Amino acid sequence: MADRFHCTLVTPEEQLFDEAVSHVSVPAWDGQIGLLARRAPMLVKLGYGPLQLDLADGKSKTYFVGGGFAQMKGDQLVILTDEAMPVEDVDAKEAKAALNEALALRAIGEESAARRDRDLARARGMMAVATGS
Repeated sequence: MADRFHCTLVTPEEQLFDEAVSHVSVPAWDGQIGLLARRAPMLVKLGYGPLQLDLADGKSKTYFVGGGFAQMKGDQLVILTDEAMPVEDVDAKEAKAALNEALALRAIGEESAARRDRDLARARGMMAVATGS
């Protein structure tokens, strides 16, 4: 069991995942981070993109996650995110439409520029999950 650790994925609405894993790839705000057992403690801000969970039985699950934090402490990884959905629920057409809508937004002030950036990051993350890239 030394090469495994426990992972929990929680949104404000529900707990989506609570199992042993052998590897996790999280979308940090500045890029993907791979996590293995016996890792030093860390706290990372999440961005938008794929969360890949390699299960202890050799299978894997992938989710789209958007925002939040991940904390690794001991043999526990807790992922608290604003939104998460299984990859099979991400619609490529909807993701493309969201990307086009975000690209069309005009940033007039600082607040609208921040919203546009957030919407672009979310749409690009959903596209990456939907297309597997």
